[in-house]
Amino acid sequence: MGKGNKEGTSKQFRWTKLMEYLFLEILAEEFSNSFKTVSINQVAEAISERFQVQCDAKHVENHLRTVKNQWQIICESSFGWDDNMKMITCDRATYDAAVMADKKYEPFLNKSIDHYDEMALVVGKDMATRSFARTFADIDLDDDNQDSVPIDYDNEDIEGVRTKVSSSGTSKRKRKNAQ
Repeated sequence: MGKGNKEGTSKQFRWTKLMEYLFLEILAEEFSNSFKTVSINQVAEAISERFQVQCDAKHVENHLRTVKNQWQIICESSFGWDDNMKMITCDRATYDAAVMADKKYEPFLNKSIDHYDEMALVVGKDMATRSFARTFADIDLDDDNQDSVPIDYDNEDIEGVRTKVSSSGTSKRKRKNAQ
């Protein structure tokens, strides 16, 4: 069965692939990154009942944090992505250099990521994925494409013009008239 302790005396709770799938399945139904205590408790009860282990809300919260950390590692890499196989791809030299620099990439490179779509629903919304990132080369800086309104300065005394800045808050002090 599961690797959790039935008596609840163990401090560690080991998550199997099936437990993680159930965890992600239930939380994906919520489709929100601000999971309520009810959702966390629902996952804990479902795992305890289905796998005959003692799973507490604290275990679910810790695993949610772990999944968020994994998602961040998956999204921060600048490697390739194979959407059909749901895996980060790279050549051998890049892989060796990345793993040598930081061991946290090792479990994810060139290996299929289980439950990727569910992870994306559960924790993907609050993590930056760089999918909309653009460089200066990507931005079209042609003047023809910009809608601009010409400003006529002929009739105005530019040096005599003062701009007023207003704040959205209300002030308790009386304003002095600056002239």
